[in-house]
Amino acid sequence: MTLGERIKKVRRSLDLTQQEFADRIGMKRNSIAQVETGRNTSEQTIFSICREFSVNEEWLRTGKGEMFRAAPSGALDALAATYHLTNGEYALIEKFVGMKPESRQVIVDYILEVSAALSFDDTPADDPAISGGFSSSSMEKIISLNSGKKNTAAARSGDRMEAVSASAEEEEAALPAPSDRSDI
Repeated sequence: MTLGERIKKVRRSLDLTQQEFADRIGMKRNSIAQVETGRNTSEQTIFSICREFSVNEEWLRTGKGEMFRAAPSGALDALAATYHLTNGEYALIEKFVGMKPESRQVIVDYILEVSAALSFDDTPADDPAISGGFSSSSMEKIISLNSGKKNTAAARSGDRMEAVSASAEEEEAALPAPSDRSDI
């Protein structure tokens, strides 16, 4: 079976006309007719068919495997399928949502701090406050979070988010002493 024949088989198994199939993937009916006869099959067309109809790309290209991909088993799998997440992106989201809410909030707070720091165009690039990257105190808070205190709180003011930073003393107090740290 050729690629064009497999595309036609997908369309027929979904009980779609060439026009309906074409509309769903952003093509014209006559282009689908050409694709089904083995002409004009671009990488974009293959990608669009696989994405829109959950077709197994290996089957579409080679005929091996099942015609359709298995339905996602969970919300994260559905998100990955919808947004075509890479393995790294999938792992990042999986780890983030698997964290304690307090740990996630520390990361959100850190991103707000970075955003606030980047909003000041007059800050010299060699300023020690911005040259260190991800601060060790922020990293330690993400790892430990034993004290329950927060480095930064996000306060909603109307439709505007403001980052409210704690003092350096509060940051130090929130961290466990190095000898108390069994989690590193």
